[in-house]
Amino acid sequence: MYHTHFNTIHSTQIYLRDNLVELKTHDDDILITTSEQTLGIGRKGSQWDSYTNSLAMSFTLKPNPVPTLTPIEIGVLATLFLKSEYDISIKLKWPNDLLTSYGFKCGGIIAQYIDTETVIAGLGLNLGSHSASDVPAHYKHGLGNVSDTIILTSYDQKLIPAKLYQYILANRISDTADLQNRFYNACIHIEKIVDVDDDGENYTGKFKGIGKNGEALVEIDNETRSFLASSLKIIN
Repeated sequence: MYHTHFNTIHSTQIYLRDNLVELKTHDDDILITTSEQTLGIGRKGSQWDSYTNSLAMSFTLKPNPVPTLTPIEIGVLATLFLKSEYDISIKLKWPNDLLTSYGFKCGGIIAQYIDTETVIAGLGLNLGSHSASDVPAHYKHGLGNVSDTIILTSYDQKLIPAKLYQYILANRISDTADLQNRFYNACIHIEKIVDVDDDGENYTGKFKGIGKNGEALVEIDNETRSFLASSLKIIN
């Protein structure tokens, strides 16, 4: 593993993407971390807001055998790592959000497919308390953090992502049925009513789980429909 940590950087994703060829001369497994990120990238090119006591990391990964399952796999492994290593419980919201046990967004995952051997993945997590006075309007489920007592040092912001990355590399989930089951157990909105925005069209139904490609399975008027490249809001 080749790991570079910055005190401040515009974006771990942009840095890793723009320097991928050179970085791969050191190792195929690359991790970029930072204590402060000024231009973090979220899903569909949106900005990922950076807060104090948070983790920000980008890394290379071989795609899951089903490439569209890669961000789902990362999310599942992140929940397993935090529970086993620190007894921290977080939940998943389809397709790529990390939520506190109370349902507030505390992190997210993105994955850029580069080629058959490489995905550039990014993970941000508000692990400790933050000082934001207002919750941004674009947070569908409010802004959360995992703990009000955790205070991260720069060393923590380097060490914890390294341990998480090593855990991901060592515990890949290649079996689709196993991954579907693990997502089911980690998801916060199984059997709950959700609103799905699918390219400007809105659908409301009961979330049933994910399909073999990571698509959301939603029961609408007694019929199960699938959504792959959509966004989702939990109604109740």
